[in-house]
Amino acid sequence: MNLSMVVADLDNTLLRSDKSISEYSKSVLTRCRAQGTKVVFATARSTQAASRFTGMFEPDAFIGYGGALAYAGDTVICRMDIPAGLSYQLINECLREPEISTVLAINETAAHTNRLDMLDTASSHYEITDFTVKNDLSYLKISVIASNPETVARIASRYPTCDVLRYSGEDIYRFANRNAVKWNAVRFVADFYKISTNSIVAFGDDVNDLEMIEFCGVGVAMANAVDEVKAVADHICDTNDNDGLAKWLELYVL
Repeated sequence: MNLSMVVADLDNTLLRSDKSISEYSKSVLTRCRAQGTKVVFATARSTQAASRFTGMFEPDAFIGYGGALAYAGDTVICRMDIPAGLSYQLINECLREPEISTVLAINETAAHTNRLDMLDTASSHYEITDFTVKNDLSYLKISVIASNPETVARIASRYPTCDVLRYSGEDIYRFANRNAVKWNAVRFVADFYKISTNSIVAFGDDVNDLEMIEFCGVGVAMANAVDEVKAVADHICDTNDNDGLAKWLELYVL
């Protein structure tokens, strides 16, 4: 299969459950690059949270924050934020709700939260912030931990320029610029490299991967993907723990 770009989600796709990239997967991606195929990571993670994985294998381009930011080297390809005033208003409205315990707001240089005790050690790049006075920062995504989805939906209805996404199986909801989706960022990266999206293969497992799986030239769902993603995929590969992405590339691309 003649493909110009591989776009890989990280968690539960390229990454195994222990948050590693296998040596086999790294070798397959290296071989893809050697034959001229670009390798792009597309993740909900921030640049801070993804740094240890880009250290394991450095992609040609990185799409982070669920599609809010894309860059290649030192070049920012696209950036779609929640403006400072809107961020301030949204965050403080969330903080007034008793059913929302935690707010996490992040951009390229800042990672702020109201409660460090609700986070695991993997999120240690966050720092406690008084959001009531932090009114001068735009954020690439604002996430909340909430016990009631109706509360989040009610707040979201008042912010039409933002989109809200609930991660599968979690009580975490992400607010972002409505245009900040992985598929839009993939299109910006394709334009940057002068590559047709028809020559891109995209891999993913969760609902935030759905559009890029559906609209890229080839969409591959992991065997461990949610049903909605499998329904729009052209192929279903083995699980993330069995290096399904690398196996598929070796079979169809190399």
